[in-house]
Amino acid sequence: MMPVARFYHVVGHSPVWVDRHGLRPPGETLLAAIGEPADDGLGSNEYLLPYLREAWRDSVAFSDTIQLNDMRQCIQFDVALTDGVLRYAQDLSQGRVTPESLSPQWLARRRVSTRDIPAELAQALKEDRLKAYLESLHPNGQAYRRLRKTLQEYERIRRSGGWPAISPGPTLMTGDAGFRVDTLRRRLNMTDDWSADGPANYAEYDQRVEAAVKRFQRRHGLQADGLVGKRTLTELNIPVEKRITQLQLNMERWRWFPDSLGDRYLMVNIPAFELSIVEADRRINSMRAIVGRKRRQTPILSDRMTYLEFNPYWNIPRKIARKDILPKAISDPTYLARLGIRVFDSWDHQARELDPMGIPWESLSARYFPYRLRQDPSDVNALGRVKFMFPNPLSVYIHDTPGKALFDQQARSFSSGCIRVNDPLTLAQYLLNNQGWDRARLEAAVARGQRQTVVLDNPIPVHLVYFTAWVDAEGRVNFREDIYGRDRRLLMALSHRQADLIICGNRALETNRLAARPPLHTLSAATAAFSRHIAPAFAPTGDDMTDNPLTGL
Repeated sequence: MMPVARFYHVVGHSPVWVDRHGLRPPGETLLAAIGEPADDGLGSNEYLLPYLREAWRDSVAFSDTIQLNDMRQCIQFDVALTDGVLRYAQDLSQGRVTPESLSPQWLARRRVSTRDIPAELAQALKEDRLKAYLESLHPNGQAYRRLRKTLQEYERIRRSGGWPAISPGPTLMTGDAGFRVDTLRRRLNMTDDWSADGPANYAEYDQRVEAAVKRFQRRHGLQADGLVGKRTLTELNIPVEKRITQLQLNMERWRWFPDSLGDRYLMVNIPAFELSIVEADRRINSMRAIVGRKRRQTPILSDRMTYLEFNPYWNIPRKIARKDILPKAISDPTYLARLGIRVFDSWDHQARELDPMGIPWESLSARYFPYRLRQDPSDVNALGRVKFMFPNPLSVYIHDTPGKALFDQQARSFSSGCIRVNDPLTLAQYLLNNQGWDRARLEAAVARGQRQTVVLDNPIPVHLVYFTAWVDAEGRVNFREDIYGRDRRLLMALSHRQADLIICGNRALETNRLAARPPLHTLSAATAAFSRHIAPAFAPTGDDMTDNPLTGL
């Protein structure tokens, strides 16, 4: 049974939002409660509510009361409103698209999807708690609520005309003056980066402007040098409309996740290049991370970390062995020995070790590589001295690295999919603190150079996520580059969906330019189909609306 039909089945096959005298109290509550869907991070036209409001106003303007010959239109309006609110409720609860349809690498936890939205909506109507019910559909997590509040603030900026664009020119720095500095000051003030008290010379780039620029740079993952060069200028001039879209996309992502990710957990935000330790919804520590490059992306994944290893071996994945290691072995016969990489004739446990100098590497290829490569523990081991394991189908994990210099880069997508962290001993100490491991014991285990596995008494959830916008605990909104193009793919999916849903609404708008009242059956394809379904059951026999219930649903 389609959701609209199920809803009317539960409420008793009767109109609930309108009657012959106009909007009933539930209808008024509904239109007021939903407000502007854009303020909730949803497409403002997808649910046709603006069209429904306009159509209803036109109907009331046409006649103070709905006459008998308008009863069919009255029912169609009721069904159209139901169709819109059910889709709105479903989208708030689960998201407008499914993450699995966007990426085959989605292996994260999902929000419960067994809710009976039509029955819940009917029950909320019966108990006169419609507004509270609609609000309950939003994700309950702090991260989502902060984004929602910021979105509403950015919508107000958009409605006021947006922020000014700073004209091109040389790098701005302390001591500069002029109209570009004045524009910069006004731009920073609109997003609360400017926090200095007292009067300011708007045309002078003083220390207060420099401090505001640094705040802006930190929020956008830029080097906080206080200089408005090309990269900072580009970020400053991104229109508010694009930032609103970015906020909406990330709110959509939070609708895919459960309200709680755990009492304590590790989160790696891929575009932020950062690992966070979270307890009771509060970040207690963080460290820099290196994530997968564009061709070998770090997946979206949720799992449990169960053990860690000191001085690990690196069993080099087949793909990396074929594409990365083989060309180096061909060009330099001593390469494997220098890096402590051993060669085995298969992936069996009883595999025989081979002499790398006796293998004709030039006869192998990315398509034919029958060997297993394993790197011994050492200072040059690609996994460093510690690896943190949360077994998963993609063999992704967190580990140390000998390439510490890469952590000085602002953008850190250099790995083959795993996550490297710049402070592995701090992470290990947090995980093992209740198992008698202090810093001295950790350092001693590393110094011994022997492989050692330690099982966690309390396994901890790990979430690898992709958020290009978020609001920190201090209320500062952060934006990051869409390093894998996932914002773009999500936006395309939403745009295709919205185009499919509002095509009839656009026809209604065109019709409205030519007539006082657009025919309501054009407002939604789903509504039109349902209206056709119930049309045979609608046969007015008298002036009383109760003689003509919505039967046959």
